[in-house]
Amino acid sequence: MTVDSWLSTFSETFDGSGFRIAEARAVAEFMRRYGAPAGSFVEGRRRGDQELVILDLLTAAPQRPVYPIRPAERIGILFARENAQPFVTMLRDDFPDTEHQQLVPEGMPAAICIDDRPWAEARLTWTPAELVERVLKWFRRAGRGELHDARQPLDPVLIGSQLSFFIAGSVLDAGTPQDLIAEHDPGDGTILCVRPAQQGKLGSAEPFSIATYKVPGERMKRLTFAPHTLASLGAMLAERGIDLFADLRTRLGGWIAEGPAAAWRLNGRFAVIVEMPIVSPRGVQQDGLDHRAFVTAHSAGDIAVALGIAQQSMGMGAVGYVKRFGAAAPDETAIAAIEVQSAEVYLAFEPDFAARLAGRSAPDDRSVVLVGAGAIGSHVADDLAREGRFRWTVIDDDRLLPHNLARHVARGDAVTRPKARILADHINLTLTGPARASAIAANLFANGDDSAAIEEALRSADIVIDATASVLAARHLSDHQTQARRACVFFNPAGTGAVLLAEPADRALTLRDLEAQYHGLVLRTERLADHLGQPAETVAYTGACRAITNRIPQSRASILSGLAGSGLAAAIDSEAAVVCIWSLTPDGGVTVDTTAPQTVTRFRAGEWEIAFDAGLVARLHEMRDARLPSETGGVLFGIVDIPAKHIHIVEASAAPPDSTEQPGSFVRGVAGVEEMMESVRRRTAGQVRYVGEWHSHPPRSSARPSAVDGEQIDWLAALMGMDSMPALMVIAAERELAVIFADQHAEPLPPLCVDAARRER
Repeated sequence: MTVDSWLSTFSETFDGSGFRIAEARAVAEFMRRYGAPAGSFVEGRRRGDQELVILDLLTAAPQRPVYPIRPAERIGILFARENAQPFVTMLRDDFPDTEHQQLVPEGMPAAICIDDRPWAEARLTWTPAELVERVLKWFRRAGRGELHDARQPLDPVLIGSQLSFFIAGSVLDAGTPQDLIAEHDPGDGTILCVRPAQQGKLGSAEPFSIATYKVPGERMKRLTFAPHTLASLGAMLAERGIDLFADLRTRLGGWIAEGPAAAWRLNGRFAVIVEMPIVSPRGVQQDGLDHRAFVTAHSAGDIAVALGIAQQSMGMGAVGYVKRFGAAAPDETAIAAIEVQSAEVYLAFEPDFAARLAGRSAPDDRSVVLVGAGAIGSHVADDLAREGRFRWTVIDDDRLLPHNLARHVARGDAVTRPKARILADHINLTLTGPARASAIAANLFANGDDSAAIEEALRSADIVIDATASVLAARHLSDHQTQARRACVFFNPAGTGAVLLAEPADRALTLRDLEAQYHGLVLRTERLADHLGQPAETVAYTGACRAITNRIPQSRASILSGLAGSGLAAAIDSEAAVVCIWSLTPDGGVTVDTTAPQTVTRFRAGEWEIAFDAGLVARLHEMRDARLPSETGGVLFGIVDIPAKHIHIVEASAAPPDSTEQPGSFVRGVAGVEEMMESVRRRTAGQVRYVGEWHSHPPRSSARPSAVDGEQIDWLAALMGMDSMPALMVIAAERELAVIFADQHAEPLPPLCVDAARRER
């Protein structure tokens, strides 16, 4: 199918006023009013609900382009429906095959890839001007051949049995006696894993009958010798407040009364596990616990016989032991003849043990929702879970692909599994005991049952951590109605730095506010000039246009994730907000850049909300005071979220050198302004842009706009209208600041406050 035959399927043609889809109409209007330097609008076409904007664009192709790009190319911008991503098609049959073209159905013209962002994120800043500029930039790069093919114990050691027992601290802390069994490790017969027994389900385990005891701290005496018989073990425990033999007479007597059901217990080897506080040689109790096992070669039934509560059944019955009738004292000779050997006991890695190893007194049982289980998310969660922190709900719809193994906690056998489930399983397999993590393998913006599960998780969370590296996700989580405190962690594009944004405990600042203050820190810190501006080294993992991943070694990802995880833990344990950037230096060092988060003032003008922080206000007044008695001013830079109707002013410039500053007037110059705007765009990866103008008023004057200010607002409205943006002006007076927005005075909003329900949590 030729381009002409494809175009013929769009049978309805019309001029620029006939578009039904708002975005198509905006592109046509932009080209008709402002697009002459870039090209011209040709016509509109419609096929069902789809609309096609046809343009002739001037490509600025060099005299000898690397690809045969013509000086003027006809393109079609296809809009399938309202709010859908536009596709840019090349309307000539012999358009060259280049990198960064979309895969299209047979018969459809070539379609170039002008944006590697997901549409949901790209539309946050989408304007007709931006779309046309991206197309022109694609042509320029194609002509120069720059569409590159995109190619991270104080007590002495007791020598005895070769056996080692692994037991969960929660088993020792259970309080009431319970049936325990020890199973041999399949690869080593000397390693035994202790677990609660399930009657009749021994499997291949050698039946060990185990009794556990905890020595009270106030009764603990330093252990100076290893008991070598059951009698000496009983004496040792008696000195520490535990009557071993009285307890065993009760416990073993109950087993004998059960008859055949207790056969496995009575015939299993008998062992005692004791938890003891560690005492120094000077008798001072230390910070720690010692766990010891004392193993006999005898069965529990033999111990019951020696204690005088049982006798052998002489081959009658399946148990081998029966209750002894009549009172009988323990046979001290028999008890003294039962040898015991000490064995090492290792506590299983449970949250409380993990917390102690990390230097914390107790595990952190707060509920956390982690959105994003990729490189930084998986490592940060792994780090914090190993510190005994949090009960986790992991949300991510992505699946593990082979290239992800370069920078993920997963193993190769997990490839193709959902990352959320991989990470939840990883946490649960790392920590012994009840599950600490669950997974929702769904997109944050999912519908249906997944949406309900995500909403419930967010609303019941204490903390929400965004690790998606997605501006869209971070802002969505910032705006969500959950009362949970939010935090965000991500790598910079080049993988040389990690960033932490953490809201204060009272949420007086949101992630949106901290995002703006982070970009302000980047703009004002010279050594961060390339923090966002340095392009990432990439490598293709399939042949698809967007199938690229950043080239970041695992060693670097691990270091940065560790820094981010440590900073996140400290932030969550405090009340204050945090904005922090860790940067790795070529010689292996780490630089840390932080800014004290500032309170934010918010204004409402129509549907739009405008925000800026106290630091910006202070800088405006400093620039005003420095030029008194003359007036001064400059340009405003900010973050714009068009769908959310939100502008956060990030920075204000001083007056350009060719400005006219007088006691009664100010005319802003233009020298260096274009270069400054490009620098801001590059240093913030396009997130911060020009949003308006500011100027000062002289002493004893209010911030009320003058007639001249009104004229400037009209000029701004016309200028910003070219980019589908409203006009914004800030006036700095002696004691006040005025925000003028789209010909109306913006009204201040009350500061964010803590919800009463949150204060009660």
